[in-house]
Amino acid sequence: MYVLGVNELYHDCSAALVENGRLVAVVEEERLDRVKHTPGLCWGGDAPRRSMAWCLDAFGVRDDQVAAVALTYDMNAYLAIKTIVDAVVSNVRRMRIRDIVSQRIRGGDHAANVVHGNIAGYFGKRKAWIHEMRRRFGTVLEIPHHRCHASSTFRLSGFDRANILVVDGLGEDDSTSLFAGEGATIRGPFETWNQYQSLGMLYKTVTFLLGFGYFGDGKTMGLSSYGQFREAFGDIIVPTRQGYRIRPERLRRLSPYARRGPDAPITQDHKDIAFTIQTQLEQAAASLATRLHRDTGYRKLCVAGGVGLNCNMNAVLRRLPFVDDLFVQPGAMDMGTAIGAALEASAMMGVAPGERLEHVYYGPEYPADEVRAAILNAGLTPNPRPEGDLLKEAARLVHEGKVIGWFQGRLEFGPRALGNRTLVAAPVSVEIRDRVNRIKQRELWRPLAPAVLAEAADHWFEDAAPSPFMTLTFHFRPEVRERVPGVVHVDGTARVQTVHAETNPRFHALIREYQALSGLPLVINTSFNRRVEPIVCTPNEAIATYLATEMDALVLGDHLLEKTA
Repeated sequence: MYVLGVNELYHDCSAALVENGRLVAVVEEERLDRVKHTPGLCWGGDAPRRSMAWCLDAFGVRDDQVAAVALTYDMNAYLAIKTIVDAVVSNVRRMRIRDIVSQRIRGGDHAANVVHGNIAGYFGKRKAWIHEMRRRFGTVLEIPHHRCHASSTFRLSGFDRANILVVDGLGEDDSTSLFAGEGATIRGPFETWNQYQSLGMLYKTVTFLLGFGYFGDGKTMGLSSYGQFREAFGDIIVPTRQGYRIRPERLRRLSPYARRGPDAPITQDHKDIAFTIQTQLEQAAASLATRLHRDTGYRKLCVAGGVGLNCNMNAVLRRLPFVDDLFVQPGAMDMGTAIGAALEASAMMGVAPGERLEHVYYGPEYPADEVRAAILNAGLTPNPRPEGDLLKEAARLVHEGKVIGWFQGRLEFGPRALGNRTLVAAPVSVEIRDRVNRIKQRELWRPLAPAVLAEAADHWFEDAAPSPFMTLTFHFRPEVRERVPGVVHVDGTARVQTVHAETNPRFHALIREYQALSGLPLVINTSFNRRVEPIVCTPNEAIATYLATEMDALVLGDHLLEKTA
């Protein structure tokens, strides 16, 4: 039985295919249409037709074999209108008018188009599209957004029972939701917080004020490590026994101190504000997790929603004394709800999912003849190598301080490159880190992440744990951090990917070869793309990015391409 999950309404459109309760394919529309964070029907865009088609075509699934199409929102006319009203009112409560105009409307923010987007999208395009899907596939299920988030994390966690924390910007009328999962059943939500109490929107507001734009939340998190707590801004989020309470009037008063143009210098005020908001977010998340544990007694925790990509927050949750295990869905933003919708629909139809997610390599891959043709079409000379020689030569280049593109196998899912569409470099100097940031057109103050051999993680990081999806931060052990300044953030932490031989043997072998030369079981790992582009998907895109930037070499399948001086 096949179920096709589709996230089609707002941003990060995607599609996922589940067969008999097991995930077999998932891809974000942005990887195929090359529009970053592809907008959906209510953001002035379209449904993710390319990703839907790929999921079906890649596995030869006919339309009549699809038992249901599961959508990631359960909207109605009332909620569509309420979303518009609440968005306008809550923005005015959080931001001053001049900031809304300068930072959101003039900045080209898709979400600022909520009035036209929701009216044209919900009352026009979505209704027509659902009608089209019903004619084509038959059954179309509209599943509440936060239930999709909850399903996407619990049903992939492998846990028998767990608390589920969904921390988001907004889904229908909810921004934060508390669930619990046991066996094949997800109970809840027990409690929800509305748009006016949205942790995700609060964090985005600060991100806007700091000049980082709608999807710049990771920059705010990274900047927070440079700051200190400021008591004057420390009461915007108040932890409570039930969870938390946001005081938007306090946030509004923050505007003059936080306000920054996109190209303006970053001051100590900006750093302190980022740290203060990050700290309050972590306190609120801990309060929510405490509430869940108090209510259920469960000692495992699942996290999803866009805020679930905040690695520092996740590290705090993992260290709570009543959390024995933590699972964060790697596509915690809306792209992951396509998986959740498909898994939830499968469960509704009596097929109980429960297989733990071990890797994220569920996207397109390209056979050797297509790789060779792409190299020839670019006017380059194919250079295939036996695997052993390829790995040794690539590791040698990294050891010599070169930056290489690494393109292998099936495309990974989610916002972070995890070893199949990756830029690799040595972690031994700040100069190499800065060069990688320049290649990617990133700010030089932003940290880069290490990919470490899973079996070596405990020797390098305090309180290390498996982190295959780069959703956690760990502190380096003091005795080793000076050896790898290229991946140590200013606070002594790193956002870590543990690389396991069982799930990505070739990437693991590359790092092992680098370790044989350097003595270091870790490398810089960052996504294979430039700032304005999604992660590369095809061999042609990998070659184009390689040629357009200052990276030194490209490992494309079994081929090693190297630039000459």
